[in-house]
Amino acid sequence: MKNKFLLFLGLLISGSAICATENESEMSMSEKLVANYKIYSVAQCITHSYASMGVDFSKLKLKDYTMGFIDLEDGLAFNAKPDNALNAFINSKTGHFYQPKQPEGDLAAANLVIYQCVEFSQSKELDIFLIDLILKKTQIMETTANP
Repeated sequence: MKNKFLLFLGLLISGSAICATENESEMSMSEKLVANYKIYSVAQCITHSYASMGVDFSKLKLKDYTMGFIDLEDGLAFNAKPDNALNAFINSKTGHFYQPKQPEGDLAAANLVIYQCVEFSQSKELDIFLIDLILKKTQIMETTANP
């Protein structure tokens, strides 16, 4: 009788583990997208901020493909539309980062673009926006795939 109980308990635990693993893999895909788009937000923020200061990274001989890789190769292709919600949100929240941090004093001739871009990528505001945007995009993709 004790062996049957242990066998039943073992099956119950292993069944729970299988269900948990399936949920974790689904969760991890969403979490991976959010994590990748946070990195994307840093790249977009830096690129846009430096463009505001006259630096055009696209003119460099060697091109950085971080945003393309995340968005087009591994993501949801928000950049397929030039005026997309993702870039508009990032630019609206970070478009002033190129300006000096202080109008006078030690930081009057310096900005904190990279620091502020990384800080923005870790913000709750970006988390909420990305989760909502990714959820909407995946729902649209599911609807069009299964009419």
